[in-house]
Amino acid sequence: MGLFKTLKTSISKRTKAQKTLGLGMVLIVAMALAAVFSDKGFMNVSDFTEELDYLKTSNAVLAEENTRIQKEIDALKSDPYAIEMLARDKLNLVKPGEMIYQIVRESSLPEKAH
Repeated sequence: MGLFKTLKTSISKRTKAQKTLGLGMVLIVAMALAAVFSDKGFMNVSDFTEELDYLKTSNAVLAEENTRIQKEIDALKSDPYAIEMLARDKLNLVKPGEMIYQIVRESSLPEKAH
């Protein structure tokens, strides 16, 4: 309780202007702390800004991928050659009468027994 008594004595010796100034300084410090560290403070806004930048970049990448896929869909709807290329690449299909040659590297051939 000695601290409170000392504080009360110290405050009572101050002029009204000094008390007002002191209270104003305490409020300014409290507001500054709240502005920096509260839920809507500068630190949180900075984190959200970084996240927003990341999301914008991700959206741009996804938009490009969507455009590419939409072009592929349009081609598959209207271009028989696109369907043929997809069947050849993805399903390994061939036209009737075509010959398929498979190139095998020497290292993958079984060795001859001596």
